Amino acid sequence: MSELEARRKSIREQWKLTTQSGVDVYPLIAAVNEMENRGFAMLAARELLAKAKEQYRGECWDQLLVTAALVNREIHTALQQADRGVTTFRDYVATLADPVMPAAPCSCPGSYAERVKGSWVGKCIGVALGDPLEGWTADMIRSRYGWVSDYVTIPSIANDDTAYQILVLHALDEHGEAFTSQDLALQWVEHLPHAFTAEWTALENVKAGIMPPECGWFRNPCAEWVGAQMRSEVFGLLAPLRPELAAQLAFRDAIISHRGEGLHGGVFGAVLVSLSFLGLGVEELLRLSLSWVPPRSRFRQLVEETMYWCTKHGSLERVIPEIQREVASYHWIHTLPNIAAVVAGLCLGEGDFHRSMLNTLHCGFDTDCSTGQTAALLGALLGYDRIPEHWSVPIGDSFESYVLGYERMSFDALTAWTTEWGHRLETAEVGEMDAHTTHIDDSSSRGDETS
Repeated sequence: MSELEARRKSIREQWKLTTQSGVDVYPLIAAVNEMENRGFAMLAARELLAKAKEQYRGECWDQLLVTAALVNREIHTALQQADRGVTTFRDYVATLADPVMPAAPCSCPGSYAERVKGSWVGKCIGVALGDPLEGWTADMIRSRYGWVSDYVTIPSIANDDTAYQILVLHALDEHGEAFTSQDLALQWVEHLPHAFTAEWTALENVKAGIMPPECGWFRNPCAEWVGAQMRSEVFGLLAPLRPELAAQLAFRDAIISHRGEGLHGGVFGAVLVSLSFLGLGVEELLRLSLSWVPPRSRFRQLVEETMYWCTKHGSLERVIPEIQREVASYHWIHTLPNIAAVVAGLCLGEGDFHRSMLNTLHCGFDTDCSTGQTAALLGALLGYDRIPEHWSVPIGDSFESYVLGYERMSFDALTAWTTEWGHRLETAEVGEMDAHTTHIDDSSSRGDETS
């Protein structure tokens, strides 16, 4: 490819990208939509988008580059005025009404290693199942495949959904339990060859010397998308039965690239996995975990609404239209449609790995993220031995990644790495919290599993 051809390709991709799953993405349109969802009037940007569309059709690449710059100016101006939200964990906890915690300090449960392995393998199963359908709508999936009940392509594990968690473990090795957001962000710079959407912007910001928390909002219209939620489970695995620690670790990670609903998704996902070691039913688990999300947030409201729809209708076919109506203005990579898919999958799956994962998949949206989250949580709830071999055998015994230096390791080694840090973090102190906390008695649900 000549230098001129490479330039034109780069300009074209500022307007239109096609994912490996065959879905067209329009980055500039998506960014303007996102600013409108946040309440900003983007009339000038809309006029520019119409101009850019014509330039794309006419292959006026150099003019399109200028118009894209002007659209980005409008987005950046809006971002400069946007509420940056909380930037410290203490401030985050202050937004909560009733965060729940176990009534007494907890040790890692006796089944800890098996459930950690179940979560890692479950995550890879869900990601491999959902990746070929990423960005597809529920109707597209049904039209092409009917009801999916197996991998639609040969499973592939290496994915951005599992890359960032490896760097959390690496940051613990390098810096210990007190690693900072900046420590972790610099691990991204050292070990990630590429990133996408909010993570890509944050990564480029850090490379330019803009560190957390500023790197998460500067030039980042995608800060409420699903990335922080997709990489959240590892914090619950590191802090079983300690939701406050899981939430704090997830906050340190999420603030690198996310704000608002994106940040809520990261904390919620971590707390879900942390509390999954209580052995509760999925609906009670969801409700307890929601206490770590600000009560007035759209995230919390949508989770509660989705749970209500599942109870009211009792079938995925009737819940999906409710979700679609509620999230119609959001991009399929946004946190909100994807947490709704996860909640629907969990509630209607009633703790069954197969049903829960497939229910989530058939909602559509960012299917590798959402299906991966559901399967990771079910893996933690059930343990590796209870994951159906139909799903686990094709995944194999090895974890694969594009993280530089961690391209391949066995799931047993990954489990041992995670649980070693889980045990070391049992005595870790959580940063000072200045909000009221509600305690829950978990002794009956844990039984004799606590070591």
